[in-house]
Amino acid sequence: MVTALRPGPFVDSLCKKLAANMNEMRIRATKFMRLEELRDSGGQLKLEPQASHGHPSVDKFRVREKLSFLLPARPKETRLPRFTNYTPLNVSRGRVLEEALSAYLMPVPRKAATPRNADTSKHCHFHQNYGHTTEECLALKDKIE
Repeated sequence: MVTALRPGPFVDSLCKKLAANMNEMRIRATKFMRLEELRDSGGQLKLEPQASHGHPSVDKFRVREKLSFLLPARPKETRLPRFTNYTPLNVSRGRVLEEALSAYLMPVPRKAATPRNADTSKHCHFHQNYGHTTEECLALKDKIE
């Protein structure tokens, strides 16, 4: 079975120590997937409830751990526009958002956290937070485009 898997750290670990049964292999694969997700997410890890294995308190709750010490520090990235030109609209982007949501053309976006030092005089109806207006929202512009 090991020869059918894509080469990588998981296969290396299986070659070093074979799994006794499929359940052990599944558990080890889950650990490697979490590690990959942690690296991709920039330090945020969600642990799914598992079978108890003698730890009943772990079963019922999701645990979020910040493991930033495992990853190199990433500089803060500013979001760039996805397109160079946007189609001129006859109505405001806020109105387009309302119509798209009422016609079920797009899912209701999740509420985003308001950044620190955000300009509270500007409110975005798409992100439901402060810092920029709905007309300035790059994510909404990209969705509409």
